[in-house]
Amino acid sequence: MTAHRRTRCAMMEETHLTFRVMPTDLDVNMHLTNSRYFSFMDLSRVDHMIRNGAWKDIRANKLKPVLRSGSIRFRRAVPPFKKVDVTTRVVGLDEKWIYLEHKLIAGETIYSVAILKAAFLDETGRIPVDRLLTMFRYEGELPPMTEALALIRDADDAVMEASAAS
Repeated sequence: MTAHRRTRCAMMEETHLTFRVMPTDLDVNMHLTNSRYFSFMDLSRVDHMIRNGAWKDIRANKLKPVLRSGSIRFRRAVPPFKKVDVTTRVVGLDEKWIYLEHKLIAGETIYSVAILKAAFLDETGRIPVDRLLTMFRYEGELPPMTEALALIRDADDAVMEASAAS
């Protein structure tokens, strides 16, 4: 709700959105429940799209942002009432997918790191990344597809193939 009032950002710029862990965000172990990490990340991605200007193009072209997969590493438990920043940044692209990184951070402590594989759909299916970049009028440098991202992509493809075969 505050994205429209916050400063604009570049598409490939890292953004931060702050949350406080409330009692309704806790699991039986009295720390941030797993599902809330993804809820915080969802809100952070929308904030990022609104602030970098892509959201207007997404709505105008009736696109639907979707996730294919996500891999998260929980490093530390987030206690109740902790104020955390959720960072969002594009860390890689290939012809089909946009790879995003989210971190939950408080001060110098990184609580979690996630890599998500995302795309945009229209009525005909998934939009190729090069077409998206044109639609969003992005002409800057692209983050490289690192070896780590390629491993995540390949592992995701292997899981999808295995689940389709069973």
